[in-house]
Amino acid sequence: MSKAEETKTIAKAEAAVSRYSKQQLIAAKRFVAADKDILAVTLDNNTTYTLDEAKLAVQAFKDKEVK
Repeated sequence: MSKAEETKTIAKAEAAVSRYSKQQLIAAKRFVAADKDILAVTLDNNTTYTLDEAKLAVQAFKDKEVK
């Protein structure tokens, strides 16, 4: 596979990943109420996120040490 074909394949794979707004993630049935509260606090209104990024944001918040 040539370098150009590899680049096209990677671009297609990245384009296939869905991105969602903060409001869409909060409305999703995939997250429980507590996680939705965390998403509401941690995510930016003007940015889109993949489901993996949203899950990582929730987990990072939960892993923070309480002061």
